[in-house]
Amino acid sequence: MTETVVHVTTLEQWKSVLDVWFKQGYAWPAGDKEYSARIFENGGRFLFLDDYITYSMSNPDSKPFIEYSEFMSQQKEDNKMAMVYEVSQSVFDELQRIKDQEGTSLIGAIAVNTKYIKSIEVGNKAIIRYLADDPAIEFKVREPLYRLMAIDQYGDKVYFKKGRSIWSAHVTEFTSNVFEAPLEEIKKWETPAWKIEKVDD
Repeated sequence: MTETVVHVTTLEQWKSVLDVWFKQGYAWPAGDKEYSARIFENGGRFLFLDDYITYSMSNPDSKPFIEYSEFMSQQKEDNKMAMVYEVSQSVFDELQRIKDQEGTSLIGAIAVNTKYIKSIEVGNKAIIRYLADDPAIEFKVREPLYRLMAIDQYGDKVYFKKGRSIWSAHVTEFTSNVFEAPLEEIKKWETPAWKIEKVDD
């Protein structure tokens, strides 16, 4: 991915750019999705996007940047294109099965699978439009996520959060705190004490 650099001049612009990137699945290097208004207030005026979001108070190395207004214009153009929803492999396969049911009308296939369709977090309207072959709606398989797991002295699982572990007893409650990333990124943090574990769909 080519690095994007956006110059902002107000806190509202700062938050708007982050809103766009957070919705696209990007986060700060630690994996969090905070607006971090303090960074802007302390002089952060350039937001950088590559594999994750970073910032700078100036434009180091004079990298090509775009102004906020140009960035938002690009977003409007991109939004005219197909809406792309990322889902797990199992959800994608199931949607293909529903779509390809032979001997049953689309309405019949949707009716039979209503409960399953409602359970998918994307939203019913987008799914039904996709099943009806609306070219403005696209589904693709998201990259699987992994995390680092270890067994503590009590025999319990603990999960890695950059710098500390989360007890398995609290994983459901604090799932967002567990460091989850694509395999390539997780491998950078792997040590003999931590084992890689795939996050379930």
